[in-house]
Amino acid sequence: MADGRRPAAEGTPGGRPEPGAQRARVLALLEPELAADGFDLLDVRIFQGGGRFQVRIYVDLIAEEPAAADDDAADADAPLTGISLDEVARASRTAGMLLEEADLFADRYVIEVSSPGIRRPLRTADHFRRAVGQRVDLKLRGRIRLRGVLQGVGADALDLTVPGGGGGAAPTAASSETPTGSPTGTPTGTPTGTPTGTPTTTRVAFGQILEANLDPDFDVQAIINADRRERKETKRQERAAKKTGRKKSRPRDKRKTDAGPAEG
Repeated sequence: MADGRRPAAEGTPGGRPEPGAQRARVLALLEPELAADGFDLLDVRIFQGGGRFQVRIYVDLIAEEPAAADDDAADADAPLTGISLDEVARASRTAGMLLEEADLFADRYVIEVSSPGIRRPLRTADHFRRAVGQRVDLKLRGRIRLRGVLQGVGADALDLTVPGGGGGAAPTAASSETPTGSPTGTPTGTPTGTPTGTPTTTRVAFGQILEANLDPDFDVQAIINADRRERKETKRQERAAKKTGRKKSRPRDKRKTDAGPAEG
């Protein structure tokens, strides 16, 4: 991941806007300029700590639209070309210049511009459409978290299939702004009377979503632990090989067997 930072800008504390409002201002400022340079502004995440703001900006290249003649073969989640480190650095310079000129932050701040990574941020309807059929992780208003497979995306909401007995599902809160009509190709509403352990489909209004990311279907920590075990085993084998080598090369302590000429 490439970082882009500018010197911290001093400011006067007090009168700080809400994080959501500040994020909306940053998005409105950066999105059109970055789009003009060929970048897709995936999301902006703002954190505060240590007496300063950290503005984390996720970018990628704008995805090419599939050819109209290939509608049957075209897929909404066609792979992107990927963004290079040089392109991330260019987006970082643009974002830094715009934020410095706009002077949106009263306090000190740093920016960090990054490529999407495996937990790709999702923000717009197009982002979500490209993720249909994949696992996603949603943070909703009211400290609610939903994890499941994205089934479909409509104009104002999406449908998520949540594993039974978990996933942080709270259909009532998530569906409080359910619009009329169902997202394309998805069932309407959440099934009632579903047995425990059975996956259910939950309608989530876009207005309820605070953050969203792809949620790859593998255990990152398990992969890290397996890698650690493999490294430990490799080192153990190397140490054992070194010990064996030292034993083989160690010279024997030969005692003199020749007593010399016998004295008469």
